[in-house]
Amino acid sequence: MRIRKSLLLLVLFLGLALLVNLLALIFLAHTITGALPTMAANVDDQLLAVQMQARLRDSEAALYRYLMEGEPGIKRQFRDLLQNFAADIDLYNRSVASAQEQLWATDLAETQQQADAIAADLIRLRDAQDLSLLHIEDAEVKLNAFLAHQVRVARPEDDSLYQNAVSGMQEYLNEMSLAVASYLASPDPAELVRFDEGVIGFQHHHNIFASLVQTSEEQFWSDYIGNLFNQIKITGTLLMRGRDRQQQQFATFAEMLYQAGDEVLVGQIQPHAAQNLAATQQQLATAIDLTVGSSLFVAIIASVLAGTVTWPLLRRLDTGIVALTRGADRVAQGDLSAPVNLSGQDELSQLAQAFNVMMVDLDVRERHLTERLLELEALRQVSLQLTGTLDPEQVLDTIASSALRLVAAANVRIFVYSRDQLQFAASATAETVDARPLRMPREEGVIATAAQTGQPQVINQAQNHPLYTTPRARSWGIKAVAAFPLKQGERVAGVMDVSLHDRDSFSQDNLRILQLLSDQAAIALENARLYEGLALRETRLRTLAEKLAEVQEEERRLIGLDLHDGLTQLLLSANMHFDTLAALTADPNPQAQLELRIGQARLREAIKEARWVVSELRPATLEDFGLISGLRQYATELAELEQWQLEFVADLERIKLNPTLETAIFRIAQEALTNARKYAHPNRVRVSLYLNRPNLVLEVQDWGRGFNLKEVGQTNGSTHFGLTGMRERAMLLGGDLNIKSRPDEGTKITAYIPLYAVEEK
Repeated sequence: MRIRKSLLLLVLFLGLALLVNLLALIFLAHTITGALPTMAANVDDQLLAVQMQARLRDSEAALYRYLMEGEPGIKRQFRDLLQNFAADIDLYNRSVASAQEQLWATDLAETQQQADAIAADLIRLRDAQDLSLLHIEDAEVKLNAFLAHQVRVARPEDDSLYQNAVSGMQEYLNEMSLAVASYLASPDPAELVRFDEGVIGFQHHHNIFASLVQTSEEQFWSDYIGNLFNQIKITGTLLMRGRDRQQQQFATFAEMLYQAGDEVLVGQIQPHAAQNLAATQQQLATAIDLTVGSSLFVAIIASVLAGTVTWPLLRRLDTGIVALTRGADRVAQGDLSAPVNLSGQDELSQLAQAFNVMMVDLDVRERHLTERLLELEALRQVSLQLTGTLDPEQVLDTIASSALRLVAAANVRIFVYSRDQLQFAASATAETVDARPLRMPREEGVIATAAQTGQPQVINQAQNHPLYTTPRARSWGIKAVAAFPLKQGERVAGVMDVSLHDRDSFSQDNLRILQLLSDQAAIALENARLYEGLALRETRLRTLAEKLAEVQEEERRLIGLDLHDGLTQLLLSANMHFDTLAALTADPNPQAQLELRIGQARLREAIKEARWVVSELRPATLEDFGLISGLRQYATELAELEQWQLEFVADLERIKLNPTLETAIFRIAQEALTNARKYAHPNRVRVSLYLNRPNLVLEVQDWGRGFNLKEVGQTNGSTHFGLTGMRERAMLLGGDLNIKSRPDEGTKITAYIPLYAVEEK
């Protein structure tokens, strides 16, 4: 029996069972339709009772939050909750069906009205409390400011009795304010005592102040203080009494809501609705039992009949699926040689035949993909070899040998343009072929044609082509030849010539691979040319940097000599004249003597600064001791001058540095330390000089003021130029400069200099 016939019988039996079940479901639906409105009404009553109880709890919480925080939004939320509760009562009142339920609705309505009245009184009391609190805070601020800025400063600080009276009034005024605020937040009898003690203490010190009054103005102050004090005392007392009343009324409000929620909603309405719901559920359960019983009986009969049809069908499906699954497993493991053997004329047998056809097609595709993957892997290896070197000769040798291997050629030759002429560059010959003597391309040959036109030239069956019919050409044994131009944009940089001895034509895959290789060869030649130009430019740049450093150091040396022999000597001479003037002048005028001493001090500072500038312009320590020792001595002298905690670390692993560029590194460190001295004013400085191959690393870190890198160009021009100068010095050496700084966290300057730029040749 075919699978479709068996399935039709199975569907027939199942359809009969479904019809009986459908009739049973119609009966159940009729029963449910009658019971659902009653159940929905009871469920709605329960949900409405739960909702009303939740609204009561939320109303209590909202009112409490408003009494504590006084936010207008919370008051609106409380009003909305009470209104919603009233709306829920109206909804419940419309659905009542008995006198008892009507009584419960009346109780809830009365509770809502009483709660609304108490809440309104509490809200008015809370709003009045805020206004009174503003008045008392305003009076406290005025009195505190008056005592601090007018009364206290009216008499000298050595008038201890007067100052103690003012201080006492301020102290007890703060105690009163704190007591009122604390009591409003959390009523505590101790705060009442604290407030009374503050009142008594303030009154005591005010009496002392009144007894010390000497003028009419001070008498006015005393009266003004007394008026503000009475205002604060009365308002504070009213606030605390109002807080007690508020607490009592809120307790009444909470008790009322609790009774309405627990006694009416939870204790009466919800149980009544649950009882009605249980009765309706029992009615539904009876209908469901009848429906389920009839459905099960029909289902058993239909299952027995379906089993007699299904068992043979399952065995056939199992046999076919197992065979197909095993065939799929063999395909997954790569075995495409064993077909699926399945007898019969049913649908599974047809599927097995289609599966066998697919396996044959997959076998063909797999072989094709394997060949393509081998080609791609070979091309990848060629790419790795090409990108691994920039030597033109090695690049062309790699291209020639790769082309020979990938297309199984007999001979591969590469020619490149040199002085507008094609010159032999590289070749590769198969081991089974005798190497041809080196010769230049023929003017009419495929190589010259490819170079002139910029297009690939392919000749299949070369023995029939005019270029290869001469006796000499026949002796070469060429059966097919192709020439591919090595193009860089529109310019032809060379030609790759490939010849075959074992077959008459190139396949499309051969031509595609050769085109790819020629493109890669052109790119590799261009990269090699660009690299040679870049290396030449780097050499010139390094030479220019060294010359520029020498010129800058010579200019610094000349400026230092001019300052030492000119400005410094003039300042020293002026200082001597000031000393002589101080010795000869006996002017008793103290102001004149002070100005003379200030002038002498400023002149000595100028001499000190001039000498420091000269020492920075002419780093004698660098010339005498070298980079490490010179930099250590310079940093140590500067640390002693500025009283820094210095940490100096240097390790160059015995490498010998270029003296000219050694000076440039010293200048970067000098500029960084100078910036720290002028702007950062740190207590701690760290200088590090070490190797992190392939770079020499210089780090100068201070723990000073720091700065914002984004704002440095706008706020301090000299700092900006100093940082720019350090960066330019590092760049001239082929390196880089990294600056990290944050306000109040210090600055770290790191210079990375390549070793090839600083090592002595």
